[in-house]
Amino acid sequence: MVLIPQGVRVWKSAAWSIFSSMPQPLFAVPAFMFVAAFEPFLPFGLGFAAGAMIWVAVGELLSDAFNDAPHSYVATSVLFGLAAMMTFQILLKS
Repeated sequence: MVLIPQGVRVWKSAAWSIFSSMPQPLFAVPAFMFVAAFEPFLPFGLGFAAGAMIWVAVGELLSDAFNDAPHSYVATSVLFGLAAMMTFQILLKS
């Protein structure tokens, strides 16, 4: 879809899309074997990923929101988002 506005024909765009997706099935089995071999380290990797997402959300997005919008709107949005996430977590556990 990115190539079509640049003047590339639809069939060429589709061909590039297929070509760029070819490594996915080729590396699926080695990736599964890698994850299975390093399963004891999975909590550390997930913790690192969670920390990175928290850094992006708080350090980048929230600070930009405070710069661009009124503080009360940002605080209200964060509280409603937190309440919604907690509600969904409670509903999905039961």
